[in-house]
Amino acid sequence: MTPQEAEIRKLARVLGVGAERLGYLADVPVEDLRELRERATTVLFDAHLGVLERMAGASKLLPIPVLAKMAERVFGPLLAARIAGLVEPSRGAEIAGRLSPAFLADVAAELDPRRAHGIIAKLPAGVVVAVARELSRRRDWITIARFVDHLPDATIVTSLEFIPDAALPEVAALLDDPARITKVRDLLPPERLAALPDHLR
Repeated sequence: MTPQEAEIRKLARVLGVGAERLGYLADVPVEDLRELRERATTVLFDAHLGVLERMAGASKLLPIPVLAKMAERVFGPLLAARIAGLVEPSRGAEIAGRLSPAFLADVAAELDPRRAHGIIAKLPAGVVVAVARELSRRRDWITIARFVDHLPDATIVTSLEFIPDAALPEVAALLDDPARITKVRDLLPPERLAALPDHLR
């Protein structure tokens, strides 16, 4: 997978379209594709920001168990992802801890990790690993790659156990920061390093 192909796949995810519809962008420099993706993310997440801020503020009045049920049954993953970055991190992490791994995986696919970094940092490792297992089952390597920059090493190590060797090159290609490839590689046990292509060792 070329860097352009990786960026197009990530942009397609943000826009909710198939990557094949963006094939005409194949000759655009990677830096420009990344900037386009980041701008699109900003526009989408800031749309209706006032309403989302009011919803996040109102959520402080509700007990966490009620909010967790509302998130899954009323809000849905897209709205939950939009609000996540506006909720106080400790409270957001506590809510997330009451959600099912399947729903959290849906939210993760819609989430901009940069906006919810505070919540992600406070999530118990067990919750993150359960979500990683679910995302791996779905073969959602885009979402897995987007969270590498926001997780502690110990959690990454445990999560890597659920990513098959054959998927590691794809995850590496989809990382936002190519320098993180070295980080992930250093966290792999020797027997898994041997399974990597030469350019990733």
